[in-house]
Amino acid sequence: MCAIVDANVAHEVFGDSPPPAAEKFFEWLERGSRRLVVGGKLLKELEDASPDFRSWGPAAQLSGKMITVDEREVEARTQQIKREGVIKSDDPHVLALAQVSGARLLYSNDQDLSDDFRDRRFIDNPQGKVYTTRRDRNAPPAQDNTRFRSTHRELLRRNVCPI
Repeated sequence: MCAIVDANVAHEVFGDSPPPAAEKFFEWLERGSRRLVVGGKLLKELEDASPDFRSWGPAAQLSGKMITVDEREVEARTQQIKREGVIKSDDPHVLALAQVSGARLLYSNDQDLSDDFRDRRFIDNPQGKVYTTRRDRNAPPAQDNTRFRSTHRELLRRNVCPI
């Protein structure tokens, strides 16, 4: 089982006081054969975004908890996605990483990237799923997506990874 973490939630996943949903995601990542998939531009973004990720990463790499995908392969796929020019987000490198690695779970609070990741034109067989703590625009103000909800639990339970 594996996942991709977007740089915009690195502080949640790897920070000192994560919200409950991020804490459960990190616990999930640390158990069993689960892995974080990184590579290319996203790895650099995560390192820049989170000192805690920079601390966690080397040990995770050594223990097999983090898999670094070949940067050249991710960059080549990124350029291909850019040439097609149909994505909503400014994150073709994240889509490329998913395509190259086979990871189908993304933790992100970026709505455009979430839409692209769920779009079968980019992530298919199986379709991409997004784990998020972003507040839904249509949700009542009292709904707190940082809580660990049944939707979060289901995403972690169903996730598979070919690498």
